Amino acid sequence: MLKIAFNGAAREVTGTCHLVETDQGSVLLDCGLIQGGKERHERNRERFPFDPARLKAVVLSHAHIDHSGRLAVLRKGGFRGPIFTTEASAELCKILLTDSGHIQEEDARWKIKRLKKAGKDWKWVEPLYTQKDAKEVLKQLKRVAFNKEKEIPGFGSVRFIPAGHILGAAIVELNVRTAEGERKIVFSGDLGVDGGRLMGQPQPAPKADYLIMESTYGNRSRKESGDRTEELFQVVSRTISRGGKVIIPAFAVGRSQEIIARLNDLVEAGRLPDLPVFLDSPMAVRATEVFEDHPEAWSEEAQALDEAGDAPLEFPGLRLTRDVEESKELNRLDGPAVIISASGMCTAGRIKHHLKYNIGDPANTILFVGYQAGGSLGRIIQSGVNPVRIFGEMLTVGAEIVSIEGFSAHADREELLQWFENLEGQPRKTFVVHGEEEASLAFAETLREKYAVDVEVPEPRQEFVLD
Repeated sequence: MLKIAFNGAAREVTGTCHLVETDQGSVLLDCGLIQGGKERHERNRERFPFDPARLKAVVLSHAHIDHSGRLAVLRKGGFRGPIFTTEASAELCKILLTDSGHIQEEDARWKIKRLKKAGKDWKWVEPLYTQKDAKEVLKQLKRVAFNKEKEIPGFGSVRFIPAGHILGAAIVELNVRTAEGERKIVFSGDLGVDGGRLMGQPQPAPKADYLIMESTYGNRSRKESGDRTEELFQVVSRTISRGGKVIIPAFAVGRSQEIIARLNDLVEAGRLPDLPVFLDSPMAVRATEVFEDHPEAWSEEAQALDEAGDAPLEFPGLRLTRDVEESKELNRLDGPAVIISASGMCTAGRIKHHLKYNIGDPANTILFVGYQAGGSLGRIIQSGVNPVRIFGEMLTVGAEIVSIEGFSAHADREELLQWFENLEGQPRKTFVVHGEEEASLAFAETLREKYAVDVEVPEPRQEFVLD
């Protein structure tokens, strides 16, 4: 018997959580936090539709919170087994999961404060998980080198294949032993892009019996008017000419480093001399240090630049802000500047403060360089809503709002199709996940028309008996 249950990222982008079950036991592919939408807090607290204590293992494709952010909740539910992931992903999880625990604690404190002010009962409020919970689950991480097969006792084996996307991101090859024989499941995780500045493109995967494939940009191609670095230059130089600031909401892991590398090119070329650039996110600063420790995982272009003496993540004018007071000073900053801050979807973190103080000024630009999930503050601003609510206050949007899709770390429709074509053979069945419903359905239809494959777009919590 072989079953797959899609308990997250089914007809939506976040909360990846796929259960692979046999007569011998079960393994979970990722365990991500649900992001975006008012109901996300309740959904993240729902009981898992399986017993965490009975899992043989978790296989983690990469460190992003929408793939790793509920691991601590899984542990609270009784899971004590190994979490297999790559070396760099384990290092990044140390940063991301402890920071997420801190955010959960802060959210609980704010809720208690609001309830107390309203004279309501607050004693029932507790964080989804704490920093202590996060540190406990980190002890379960087991590091696996790329392209090395690792045994999962009593179940099968796993192999990680470079996926691009972010440092440490992997395509998962899961070899499952069943009564009917061995079956190979390939899980794409999140696939990277062609032409990324720091990360290479995803490597081909072997033929799978069953394929689980992401579809974030499954219904569209990135419309780029030219080179991504040139597009960034045009936005920054236009804003500077107005005397304004460029505020960039960026994921602390991956997107922030990609933007810094592109700005490095512009500064080193003398096109943006004396430009103050602030990376205002303690998590992004620590993640940048992890990136610098793993140049072997960079693209060939970035490695060549580094070997030539031009460190792609360092340049004159780049300032790394760590403490709160430094961050607050940026809101009193005069003159042009670029401020890169997290979170990438504007759902939490210092970026919300920078938006509050800068979104009303027509001289400024809010530049989106990554995917904005439905219901997130980033998507609300990006879609043209005016005014917008930030920290309970309705603020007029006066700043220029710009999106450059070319900086997304997710493969677009053509890149997804190219990766599918490069598989060593066609799967018996393909499951399209990790995309908003419209994108997933469109990509599934494209696969049917182009390759005549058997494709399913799972409903949330839908399970499939495969053998």
